[in-house]
Amino acid sequence: MTDDQGGGSAIRSRTGASRRARLASGNPAAGVLTAMLDGIEDAAVALDGNGLVLVANASAVRLLRAKAGAPLAVPGALGVALAGPEPAFELDHGDRRLQGRRIVADGHVVWYVRDITEQVVRTDALLAERWRSAFLAEAGRRLGGSLNVARTARTTALLAVPVLADSALVILPGTRTHLDWFRVDDAPDAELGAGTLHRGDLAADSPIGQALDGLTVPDDPRLAETLGGLLADGFGEIGSAMVVPLPGYAAAAGALVLARRAGRADFEPAEVHLAQQFAARAGTALAAAALYADQAYTADVLQRSLEVPELPAIPGAVLGGTYRPAREQLRIGGDFFDVFPDPDGGWMFLLGDVCGKGIEAAAQTGRTRQTVHALRLLEPRPLRLLELLNAASLNADRSDLVTLVVGSLRRIDGGLHVTLATGGHPAPLLVRAGGGTEPVAVRGMAVGMVPEAQFGETDVVLAPGDMLVAYTDGVTEARGGAGGREFFGERLLAEVDAYRGAPAQVMAERIAQRASEWARDGLQDDVAVLVVQAAA
Repeated sequence: MTDDQGGGSAIRSRTGASRRARLASGNPAAGVLTAMLDGIEDAAVALDGNGLVLVANASAVRLLRAKAGAPLAVPGALGVALAGPEPAFELDHGDRRLQGRRIVADGHVVWYVRDITEQVVRTDALLAERWRSAFLAEAGRRLGGSLNVARTARTTALLAVPVLADSALVILPGTRTHLDWFRVDDAPDAELGAGTLHRGDLAADSPIGQALDGLTVPDDPRLAETLGGLLADGFGEIGSAMVVPLPGYAAAAGALVLARRAGRADFEPAEVHLAQQFAARAGTALAAAALYADQAYTADVLQRSLEVPELPAIPGAVLGGTYRPAREQLRIGGDFFDVFPDPDGGWMFLLGDVCGKGIEAAAQTGRTRQTVHALRLLEPRPLRLLELLNAASLNADRSDLVTLVVGSLRRIDGGLHVTLATGGHPAPLLVRAGGGTEPVAVRGMAVGMVPEAQFGETDVVLAPGDMLVAYTDGVTEARGGAGGREFFGERLLAEVDAYRGAPAQVMAERIAQRASEWARDGLQDDVAVLVVQAAA
């Protein structure tokens, strides 16, 4: 070494020592710099070209264990990142999430390291909440798309797997002796399962029974035994399971069983809360579907009781009838006909039209038919029957206005003897097999209008092949034609003449069909046609 070289080294040593001495002696600039750095939340540390710490703020001392004049000694991935070539990083260090960026100036390296743990936690919580909201919104949309109980139960189980569990069972109250269940598993080749569970097989304090009573049962060890026969073959060991009630209107609509295999994390409180929110939506959907099913069954039973009955076989007569409601989806309305035996061994028929349409008219139809069936046991004569019906209608809590044709049939040599009485109804058409069609000359007032109503009665003899065509005003008042306002009206006579000699049922169907075709925009009123034909 030369003297010059040795002198230069000594000078640099003295200069560095002098700088550290000035900092140590309380240089004002150094104090300000230290205060500025300590005011930064990020950990800030400056390193020289040899990796030794030149300056470090309080956060760097606390987080990175930085010490002036010493190299950084940070363990793990953080130490690798600080010593590596990458200008930025984001990684986990212990239970913290750190983000760093590097600045290089004049051969010195400055690292700014920020603790973003709280920010990540808030972001994750926001994303999780958004995901939960999206899941619940999608569940509500899909569950609200059906009013079929079984389909809604399967949709509930499908939505729960694998989001909430590896296997989901929806258990419904079923009957007094059995519970119905529907199962979905996360296996790719798993089929939708369904079956019944005998109530007697459940213990008195069964978690499923508790859920059906409205209680949530989280991670109950008894569930493994209860679910053993309900889970799919090969499901494996149950790691955790819970049962959540499916809230209904007055009682639980069912129970949701969620099972996870061993190895999957247990249910966390947030997941239990999510399962309860999901179950609330599923329970509402199931309760709505069950209520709809009950109402539909009740409506169907009532509707069948109000439908036009099948026509009986009568010796010496051929009957034909058809009915078309203005509201086809109801299958019932205010027009009706019926044929029944009378106490004297003959037969009676009636065709009527109550005021109104739809459900209200159908209910009035039911009352009228029931009243006629009761009165005909006491009075089989058509005229007198109308008088009794009029009195009964006016004396009821509500008066039912109705027009009627009532007839009695007696078989005679060479045909049928018909006694007709009408109350405010269009006169039936008498169609002779040999030619000629005319309305029967009989008139009367509507039933249920005034106490002293006047009704008409007449007798008609039908020779073999002759027919009597009774119809409601929905036929003649069907509007259509070029302007859509013309009544079908007298076109009825042309249709009857065109089908003279046809069987009674063909005649009835043809009249109703032609009236429907005429009313291109749909029937404005119910249509009923009853044809009585003397057997050839």
